[in-house]
Amino acid sequence: MDGTVAMDHPAIARYPLMERPYTGFLLALMAGSMDAWTLSQAQTFATVQSGNVVQSGYRLVQGDWQAFSFSALSVLAFGIGSAVCGALMTSMLRKGEVFTPIVLLAICAVLVGLGLGARSGAVEPQYIAYGISFVAGAQGNAFHKARGMLFGAVAVTFVVQMAFNFVVQSLFSETGPKGKSNLSWAGIFFLTLLGFAGGGAIGYLVDQQFAGAAIFLPAAIALIIGLIAFGESRKVDPDPTPGGLIG
Repeated sequence: MDGTVAMDHPAIARYPLMERPYTGFLLALMAGSMDAWTLSQAQTFATVQSGNVVQSGYRLVQGDWQAFSFSALSVLAFGIGSAVCGALMTSMLRKGEVFTPIVLLAICAVLVGLGLGARSGAVEPQYIAYGISFVAGAQGNAFHKARGMLFGAVAVTFVVQMAFNFVVQSLFSETGPKGKSNLSWAGIFFLTLLGFAGGGAIGYLVDQQFAGAAIFLPAAIALIIGLIAFGESRKVDPDPTPGGLIG
């Protein structure tokens, strides 16, 4: 899609589906629920890789090769997911096609497969965790903007930083980037934080009631957003716009 149709609709063109605040909230909800499963079943985070990177170095020096390999492979799986998604997005964009529906529906399919494997007990939790890290890498690479501003769809540290940054900036100036108020930007990032926490809470509750079922929550969210994106793609481009701002 060349975007010419979207140019007739400035509001939509400026904030496509994947840059709208409520979409960011849902993406964070997905990430939080994925981590709820891996934290409960594999004692690790699958979307936030900073802990795995630090633990890789820690376990390497400690000589705990099993723990080292688990952390290192989680980081590798995340990176491969990002790379595969990047190749897919580039290929589709070069053909003038939107990538959002395909990426989201693929994420849904992978998560359903992982969820079935987890529920059946046929796949060890650590391998499920690798698969979730792969999905998180793809999600993070494809969708990481809100209203033209960079934000973390799978990693929370940057979101915390920006949320409090905009609160402080509002004390100095009412107006922030893109003519929006600094408090409005703070609200978007705090909403994303709520999504992460909510995903963790709901995912935990679901997993307690139906062992392994928490993986199906992000799958359902990806399916819903993917179908919405597919419907919108017939009129406007749902993909995030290139480039981005930080503060």
